[in-house]
Amino acid sequence: CNLKINAMKNRKTYYLMILDRSGSMSDCIQETISGFNEQIQMINDLQRRNSDQEFYISLTTFNHQIEHNFREVKVEHVKQLTTNSYIPDGGTALLDAIGEGVINLKASRGHEFDNDEATAVVVILTDGHENSSRIFKLDAIRMMIRELEATNNWTFSFMGATADAIDVAGSMNIRRQNSVFYDKSDIKQSISNLAESMEKYADEKAKGKKPKDFLK
Repeated sequence: CNLKINAMKNRKTYYLMILDRSGSMSDCIQETISGFNEQIQMINDLQRRNSDQEFYISLTTFNHQIEHNFREVKVEHVKQLTTNSYIPDGGTALLDAIGEGVINLKASRGHEFDNDEATAVVVILTDGHENSSRIFKLDAIRMMIRELEATNNWTFSFMGATADAIDVAGSMNIRRQNSVFYDKSDIKQSISNLAESMEKYADEKAKGKKPKDFLK
């Protein structure tokens, strides 16, 4: 009985995707767009099957500049990515994207996390290394992720296309269980697979749990 009470109280999930749009992503534009759109459609289907939960999506994209494409939109209202809204070029301000995206969500919905009414899932996807951030340093991101993970209402995952992806994630205090290397030739499937991770996550929340392992 207590599990059901807890599940009903903490029924919101805020999903923040931080997506690379630097110039090196130019060779997989359509695959990235298709993967993202399929992922959203699958989460939309998940929402229809789980009326006792609510899923809100935020998208932050980055090159040497940061763009918050949309913030905390109910999944059924998320607009598809297109070649007009996803245009890779420029450098890789990875740390700034993480810092800004997370701070925005925390500032907007922090009271819900504090009151145990919501959890946050942050997924970072990049194909390269940090080279353009001007605001956030690695130490600040490390501290931010460590503190938020410790609350049990936030979980961070990292998907990188470089050989040292797991180590890069570890340098930011992202758990190895939530860190993966992906092959850019398979990026569409890698992104759409995130919807299956969200389904597993929702199943655990329905049992009154706050799962820490996100990537399947």
